[in-house]
Amino acid sequence: MTPRERFQAALDRQATDRVPIFYQHLGAAKWLLQSTGLKWYDGFHDPDIFARLALASYEMYGFDNLMAGWGDILVEAQAHGMAWKWPERDFYPRVDKYVEMSDVDRLVPVDPRKDRFWSVPLEAASIMLDKVGKEAAVVGCINSPTVIASELLGMENVMMGYFTDPDAVNKVLDVLTESSKAYGEALVEIGVEDVFIENATAGGEMVSPEQYDEYDKKYFGLVLDSYKGKGLRTICHNCAAKPFWSAQLELGPTAMHIHLKNVDPGEVFDGVRGRACMIAGVDHTEVLQTGSPDTVEAEVKNALELWGDDPGIIIGPGCEMGYKTPVENIKRLKESVERYGHRP
Repeated sequence: MTPRERFQAALDRQATDRVPIFYQHLGAAKWLLQSTGLKWYDGFHDPDIFARLALASYEMYGFDNLMAGWGDILVEAQAHGMAWKWPERDFYPRVDKYVEMSDVDRLVPVDPRKDRFWSVPLEAASIMLDKVGKEAAVVGCINSPTVIASELLGMENVMMGYFTDPDAVNKVLDVLTESSKAYGEALVEIGVEDVFIENATAGGEMVSPEQYDEYDKKYFGLVLDSYKGKGLRTICHNCAAKPFWSAQLELGPTAMHIHLKNVDPGEVFDGVRGRACMIAGVDHTEVLQTGSPDTVEAEVKNALELWGDDPGIIIGPGCEMGYKTPVENIKRLKESVERYGHRP
């Protein structure tokens, strides 16, 4: 099977020749930037450079997909009015000024194809599809409405708004949901078939189950329904410390991507099995970032043994791999999946 065939078959819970390996954002970017001589800053401004860096991740690490979106989680928020700034060293941008809650009535939906920065990964995705789209899965990338809101207004302001100004919060989430739907339309237009959605605001360390149902689940569900209606496979990512993964699963995503360190893996596997594809997230901090290759291998082996022989399993990091994640650990991750993930 080609990497694309393998990845998409697993998402569809069909048989594969081996378990696929999932790559998120621009993980372990230091080695990509060094090998290409390119700069992160330029990638945010130039679709060709964005695509070259993403393609380098596929060539260097050899996972089964590449992603048209990076881990700054700010690009959608800036499109709606948040001001960002660039650090002195070449790295992801940072928030400079949030939109004030008093200004939310001025917000309107954004067409990502027309925004200066949000359009860049979309145009880059088209380049990636032309280059490797028949071989590897090119995955779109967006944040859920509540994640975008937290970067647009500030997380504390959104959480306070749940209590003090729910109408304003709903107004913002309505706008962001419409913009998110437009992003799905853009993906379909260029031929992307799979989309990764960051939804780590769905966690008990941040909101109550009731608040999650009232805001996050409601608007995330609208986005998922829109994407599914367009034929997109949807990957729901949640690396929260206390993820509401079961409630997210009720919304019917194609796949659940969960950081296994934060959950009982057996409970999650039993809950997801037969209902969605499971992307099992190997710890990206203590294991991939600072652990040994042998520790990485043990984590992969344990996860695959726990899952068993059922289809619908993918292995990946629990979140975007750290900037300096050792190459030997990334290599062992891939080798371990190939060693223990072959299917009869």
